[in-house]
Amino acid sequence: MSSPHHPVRRVGRKTGPKPSFSVEDVVDAALEIGIARFTLAEVAKQIGVSTSAVYRVFDSRDDLVDACLARGAASVEWPDAAAGSWQELLRQWAETTWMVCERYQGLDQVLFTFPGAFRHIQGIARTLVDALHEFGFTESQALFALDFIGDTVISTHISISTMRGTGEDGRTGFEKLVEVAQKDDAFKPQESWIGRGFLDSKLDFIIAGLEGRRPEV
Repeated sequence: MSSPHHPVRRVGRKTGPKPSFSVEDVVDAALEIGIARFTLAEVAKQIGVSTSAVYRVFDSRDDLVDACLARGAASVEWPDAAAGSWQELLRQWAETTWMVCERYQGLDQVLFTFPGAFRHIQGIARTLVDALHEFGFTESQALFALDFIGDTVISTHISISTMRGTGEDGRTGFEKLVEVAQKDDAFKPQESWIGRGFLDSKLDFIIAGLEGRRPEV
């Protein structure tokens, strides 16, 4: 029996006053700071509350990352499964992946490093796999194509983000690279490296390869 001076705390229920902010406020702040780099302390400061207050709505940073991923997935207009060709469908997949990485700073890094990051797009993934099946792909071939193109877009975006990023000295990664570039360098800095790089050529290459052979994995 508990002492009248020490009431039993209800397991799983958070105590204290109701927060004066919403879950959406916290997600907004995390996305504004950057999904790959925010801390709960930074998020709390952004919305003008204590860090402990943020813990009343999110148990951990991972929980908040997951909420940010859910927001990102819900905000995207995904490819049309009724595309006229599988090539068009895969290009739409690439464009959508690029667009969402452009919209949310640091998302590209999180997609490669956060366990279960793709959980929030399982529904659209199934729709696209089924659509590719109608074009003659097996499930394994469809998953390979979506994964290969998705990885290519995300990794390209990471490298582009590095070129665009500004260091403590105020210079971008691209500006620093231009400064140290040598005349006989094989990879000479190009303006496209802060745009889309070789992405479009990579997509052409992948799709041409799938037209000739579709690996079973």
